[in-house]
Amino acid sequence: MAKLEDLTDEKASEFGHALIRWLTDEDPAGVARFFPYLDPHAVNDTAASAIGRGVLEDLLADRFVE
Repeated sequence: MAKLEDLTDEKASEFGHALIRWLTDEDPAGVARFFPYLDPHAVNDTAASAIGRGVLEDLLADRFVE
């Protein structure tokens, strides 16, 4: 099971970059039209890490913290 203390900045950044690419390239939920200027290549590692950490922390907290 994933734990918050196992989430490094590098892993958070990788997840953040992957999430942005998924949202903009594959756009499964049709949300790209709301972010027409979002370029996944323009997102730096710091921003990607913040995005990834925020999403994963919320996901893990909602799922596993009582």
